[in-house]
Amino acid sequence: MPDTAPLSLSHLPGQEPAGGDVLIVDDFADTLALYDALLSEDGHKVRTASSGAKALELVEKSEPELVLLDVSMPGMDGVEVLRHLRGRRGGGPAVIMLTAARREPHAIEAGLRQGADAYLTKPIDARELLARTRAALESYRLKRMLEAQRRDHIAMLVHDLRHPLSSLGLIAEILDAEDIADEERRSSVATIRGLCRDMARLIDGVLAASRLEAGVFTVERRRVTVGDILSATLAVFAPLAARRRVTLTFDGVLGQPVLADAPKLRQAIDNLIANALKFTPRGGKVRVRVSREKDPAREGETFVVFEVSDTGPGIAEAEVATIFDRYKQGAHGRAAGGAGLGLAIARGIAEAHGGTISVGSGDLGGSSFRLTISD
Repeated sequence: MPDTAPLSLSHLPGQEPAGGDVLIVDDFADTLALYDALLSEDGHKVRTASSGAKALELVEKSEPELVLLDVSMPGMDGVEVLRHLRGRRGGGPAVIMLTAARREPHAIEAGLRQGADAYLTKPIDARELLARTRAALESYRLKRMLEAQRRDHIAMLVHDLRHPLSSLGLIAEILDAEDIADEERRSSVATIRGLCRDMARLIDGVLAASRLEAGVFTVERRRVTVGDILSATLAVFAPLAARRRVTLTFDGVLGQPVLADAPKLRQAIDNLIANALKFTPRGGKVRVRVSREKDPAREGETFVVFEVSDTGPGIAEAEVATIFDRYKQGAHGRAAGGAGLGLAIARGIAEAHGGTISVGSGDLGGSSFRLTISD
């Protein structure tokens, strides 16, 4: 008889079928039938193999997402099957879970060393089998989705860097001309400086995103002024706004004291202003406002608000929930280009300052990004 307890075929409450491609490998026919019935009813596409050789044959025809593999089988045991599977190109099936009796700890240990992702101890509870299978498949699919998003992000980043590099090459040809006028030379030099700033902003964004993802992003807060954070930023963006015929204004007191890491907070505000200018049409307006407000959750405490509002198209309601997520980008962002990291970085910087970031519809009619830091 198979070394397993009776299994109920009822679904886990409150969950939908996962729909994975599963291969069950076990030399006990009753066990195969039970696992097959349970997982099939839960929405999975299930194949079964009663031997290691048959399992490898089925995998060769079509590689499953998950293999449920018994370690103790006559002939080719589960550990040997596992070794063959992990030796396949790309490492074989995404998830391999071992099944073994409690008296077989050495086989489980050997399987884990060979690359098994998890194990289940017989007799296996039906709920645990369903839950572990679903969780393993969901984890694999999430990882695959994140990897795809990262590849897309890298492709966009390369595209964004290629444009200023190409422009620098063209300007170099202009400067190389012997008959270039002084005014044209000065204009070319100014363009080069702007392109270098754009490239530096992209690179700084990637570095900040990497530190945030690694959990090593820190801030060193000191008593500075709003001017220490915004004066250089407003000066840099003013010519860009003028070229695009967008009115860029500041509402606040530059001398207002703030407890902040000025360079990093400036990076966050730069990202917000750059986005606002990118999406605001000619003749529009971008406003940067700084104020101090009381924190309703903490009596007597205040926070500083940096608000960037524009007259652009605004943010679709469906995108608000994910707009600050890393590697996410709204429809307008994709259309206008960009690596999609700026808002995620701004959120990380705000949170590192004990604050938050949010977006809504501002009084200018477009988007209004509100970044707060504790004071």
